[in-house]
This record gives sequence, C-alpha cells and structure tokens, in this order.
Amino acid sequence: MYDEENNKRETLKSTFIKIVLVVLLIFVLMMLFPTRGFVTNYVDEKVTESGGSDNFNNNLLAMATAGSGYFTASRLPKNTGDKVKMTLGEMYDNKLLVRFSDINNRTCNTKKSYLEVSKEEDEYTMKVNLSCSDKTDYIMIHMGLDGTQFPSTSTARCEFVKNLADTWAYSDWSSWSTKKINESSTVQVEKKVSKVKSGTKQVPHKVIYEGGATKMYLNGNIKYVCPSIYDNAGVYDSAVSCKRSKTTYTTEPVYKNVTYYRYRSKSLKNDVTTKWSSCDDEELIQQGYVKTGNEKN
Repeated sequence: MYDEENNKRETLKSTFIKIVLVVLLIFVLMMLFPTRGFVTNYVDEKVTESGGSDNFNNNLLAMATAGSGYFTASRLPKNTGDKVKMTLGEMYDNKLLVRFSDINNRTCNTKKSYLEVSKEEDEYTMKVNLSCSDKTDYIMIHMGLDGTQFPSTSTARCEFVKNLADTWAYSDWSSWSTKKINESSTVQVEKKVSKVKSGTKQVPHKVIYEGGATKMYLNGNIKYVCPSIYDNAGVYDSAVSCKRSKTTYTTEPVYKNVTYYRYRSKSLKNDVTTKWSSCDDEELIQQGYVKTGNEKN
C-alpha cells in the first residue's frame, strides 16, 4: 500500500515537471520565433523609416506632373498678381489623378493639398503643396511668360530691357577703318561711303580747227579750195570754212567708292532693371521690351 502511494506521487510529480517543461519550451520558442503579425509590423516600421520620404515625394511629383499638363496658356492667370488654385480634391474630380495615400495608408488632405499658379511680373510660378498625416511640404516650379506648360519645354531664357536708347552706356568711337564690322547686341557700328582716288586714265578730247578756203581761178571761174589737210578738203563754187578735227588727251584721276566703318562698345547702365524670360515672350515684346542679346539656359 505504501509503495502504491509512493508510485502515484512520483507519477504526479513527473507529470507536473513535464507540463512545466512544455510551457517553458513554448515560451522560449515564442521568444526565438516571432509571430507573423510581429514580423509584418517590424517590416512596415523599417519601410516607413527608409521609404516614407520617397512615397511623399512621389505623390508631390505626381501632383506637379498633373498640374503641368493642366495649366496651359488658356488656364493661366492673365494679370500680374492674379492667382488660380486647384485643390487635390478638385484634381480627383477632374480625373487628373487617382487617389493616393500616405505611408500610413491614410488619404492626404484634399483641401489643404493644392496647386496654386501665380503670375509674377516676369514669370509664372506654380506652388505644389501636399498635406498628409505624416508630413506637409511644398515645391515651387518657375516658368517664363511664354504660356508653355510647367515646366517650360524651352530652357533658353533671354535678357530684356525697355527703351534701349536710354539704357546703354557707350565707349568712345574707334577710328574709321575699311575693315568690315558687323553690328551686334553689344557693338554699335556706323559706316560712311567716300570717293577715293584709285588711279588715272587718259581722256580723249576732240578739237575742231577752222580756216578760210583759198580763192582760185580755174578755167576762168572763181573757185574756193580747202587743202587736203582739212577734213572737208575739196573745190567749192562758193566760199566755205575749211574744218579739221584733232583728238587730244588729258590725264584725269579715277575714283571708287570705299566704305569705312567705326564702332563703339555698349553695355547696360548699372541702374537699369532687366527682365529674364522666355526668348519668345510676346507679352514683354508688346510692352516695348527688346532682347539685349544675352541668353542663358
């Protein structure tokens, strides 16, 4: 009997120990091998740390690209200081974008996120503002007054000034020279044409000498005779004037037209306000501005 009870106690003790060991083993395994939810959250966290900024930038650039195609010349503000605005919600309504979300899978604010185009004195600017749960920021895009899309397809920009005659500072004129000089945006050229002696030539002059005919009696008749040295040599029944022509030569100078050039350099005065815009900016040209010739990309 005693032995039986001892055996039962040993069996219960052994079973308890096994249960404890199993529980400990499960706990250790849970520590060593995280659950699926734990792994997913961990990965999401790392993606957030490394890629969240890229996601925001991609959404910002998507708005800018859509705005670039939408704000063509007919939709741009007309007067300096005017603005036109479109919210992210309106972009969705106009099917310019598909709905996107931030890194927390939450949609960005459709009213605080917007595009705003302003007409400045010498350019257009487009503000692209994005407001999401994780971040709010904006970028600025610039364009000339030529009415092309944002960003401008033409990168060339030219310098404009108004009333050129009053804005240039000039150097002294150079000496006159026969070397041809072409006028440019920074070089003013004057030219004159003068006659210059290039040589001589012999010029013929015809001289007529006259003399009275010789009176003679031939066969009882009165005749008038011009000797053979005259051009009208012969016998005449009446008095005539005998004529003889002679060519003489004189030396005379020969002239030709020569073009002379002189130039002076010109530069904009220091106090002149210039405008840089698209080289084909018709609006500035209509306002009386002209290009100085300076250009940059």
